[in-house]
Amino acid sequence: MSTLLSLVGIITVIQLYFNVSIYWASLYASIFAGSLGISSLITPALFSKYEKKKVILSILVITAICNLAQLFMTNYYAALIFRIIPAILYPIAVSASLTIVGKINPDYTNRVVLGISAGSILGLSVTSYLGLAYGYQICMLWFVLIDIIAIIATVLFIPKFEGNKEPVSLQISHAKSKLFLYSILFVFFMVVGISITYNYIPTFLDQVTHMDAGMVFTTLFIMGLLSMVGTVLSGHLVNQNGNLAVLFYPIGFTVVMFIVGFFARYPFYEFCTLLIFSLFDGSAYTVTQYWVTSSARESPEFANGIFLLMCNLSIFIGTMIGSAIIDIIDIVYIFYGSMIMMILAIPFVLIRIKTNPDAR
Repeated sequence: MSTLLSLVGIITVIQLYFNVSIYWASLYASIFAGSLGISSLITPALFSKYEKKKVILSILVITAICNLAQLFMTNYYAALIFRIIPAILYPIAVSASLTIVGKINPDYTNRVVLGISAGSILGLSVTSYLGLAYGYQICMLWFVLIDIIAIIATVLFIPKFEGNKEPVSLQISHAKSKLFLYSILFVFFMVVGISITYNYIPTFLDQVTHMDAGMVFTTLFIMGLLSMVGTVLSGHLVNQNGNLAVLFYPIGFTVVMFIVGFFARYPFYEFCTLLIFSLFDGSAYTVTQYWVTSSARESPEFANGIFLLMCNLSIFIGTMIGSAIIDIIDIVYIFYGSMIMMILAIPFVLIRIKTNPDAR
């Protein structure tokens, strides 16, 4: 399902297909993350009492139907409705997956995060290539095929797992601490910062770095592979010293973001710096998921829901900020927007570490 987030890579294609402005095209691409974020606030906890495998399978079937419907739609508003429906259901499926893996073996949680990263990051490269080379409808066909594979995999490999009978009000009460507040504010600023730039990399490589569709695909595909390396590496670093790993993350990423912006007009150097960017980008889900769930361990479903809320609401806000920067100023300034947001994230890491140095 995470491949649906990769539609942000073809904003210009969406603009041409529906004949709308870049603002409305950006809204269409990012509304999935925005709707997902709002839904994450309550749906994972509400559906936590139901058997997990049935919940995941039902959501995948509905998602496949919605994507198939979008394949044949040319009306912007009708297609928008069918894009929002899977977004509302997405956090339920992800939270259920994280809970299943966490109960089986907490050390395996990073594998779910790796799957989320692979879907959204590798999906970006494939979706961008298909969109730029063949158009919007082929992208939607690609999503339907991925849904079918996911349904088959769920039937064959995911075990049955009973739901959590704990009342929703009790789950929410576990997550009212200042520790939790500092954690979600860090996630908000960090993910907004990443999204301002990340969602426009295909457009940037096309318009500023002047790469053709094939080179854009190759760059994004290699970035996707390295992002998964970043996911695994960050999981190891977080397990070794979570506080230090999270503190280094926004500082290091800010420096990398500056370098990527500096070499924007030089294809070879830009390609090299984007490889480093990928390692940091692939670490995002691991770092932020750890930071939120470690602050509310008594209520994993609710914590995972808030994690998805902050991540995807931040993706939506970051994408819209990025589109505003492009529309009002110029696309080359998106890096500055990202750096400002990442710098704003650092104080919330320092405050949490200072007030709760032993929290893990």
